[in-house]
Amino acid sequence: MLAKKFRLPIGEFLPRKPKTIKTPNFSLKYLPNQLLFNRVSVVISKKTEKSSARRNRVKRIILDFFRQKKNIPKKGTDILISPTKKILELKSGEIKKIISEEIILIDNF
Repeated sequence: MLAKKFRLPIGEFLPRKPKTIKTPNFSLKYLPNQLLFNRVSVVISKKTEKSSARRNRVKRIILDFFRQKKNIPKKGTDILISPTKKILELKSGEIKKIISEEIILIDNF
């Protein structure tokens, strides 16, 4: 589980205008923050997957990736990840590989 200080409260994120990157697997929204660390949030709607167990499984995999701090973008970024239905069929190793490839896009923008 991700430590509380690294979790992004959705209420803080939504009023601001985030930059968006859309890929076949995720929608990444991000903004710089005034903190010395990154904050992450994962949102999967019921429209994407009805089963809460499957939604929570994907959330755990994504948050575990950020907890391990592999290939994380520069410090001081708020990141909101919305996985698509396509990502729900993949195994955890494949999901982490895709995240590591796509999270690099944040540094390039």
